[in-house]
Amino acid sequence: MSVVCKMVCHGVPVGDSATDDSVQTIELGAVYEQDEGKRQLPENAVFGKYTPWGTFKAGIANPGAKQFFTLSKKYYVTFTEAPD
Repeated sequence: MSVVCKMVCHGVPVGDSATDDSVQTIELGAVYEQDEGKRQLPENAVFGKYTPWGTFKAGIANPGAKQFFTLSKKYYVTFTEAPD
């Protein structure tokens, strides 16, 4: 079993570590759209209503992983149980 959350990138500040400028912090927030007569993607309303909501913040040092995240782009985050 897995749970999927759709998230949007709110921040990609570079060099937030005092000792290592190669570290980048990404910040993601859950996608949520209410039906208020606005144009919206039906998928976003479903994710906002039926999946986890919250924020995710992580430091990344891997150069390839840093380039993957872009401000305002959306990403799927999948939660699966991990072995002990």
